[in-house]
Amino acid sequence: MASNVSGVISVVNDIDLVPPGPSEADLKHSIKKAMERNAKLDAENVSVESSNGTVTLRGTVSSWADHDEAVSAAWAAPGVTRVKDHILVGY
Repeated sequence: MASNVSGVISVVNDIDLVPPGPSEADLKHSIKKAMERNAKLDAENVSVESSNGTVTLRGTVSSWADHDEAVSAAWAAPGVTRVKDHILVGY
């Protein structure tokens, strides 16, 4: 123990234990399923990649409403800390 070392006056424990987030595959699956549940959003045209809490969305949707739904689905997934939006809106 650090407190038993000669000359140590005090020990401050600033260690935070953070539970592991969902795996990248689980995160991707969760987002794709959320997109598929939205009847208006064509989830097949949006790809999802994830790495360390960052989700990257790519593809084309037919409206800004679909775009916003896809981005919202990504943010709603557990463990997401950042969303990179590379979705194009085609009219």
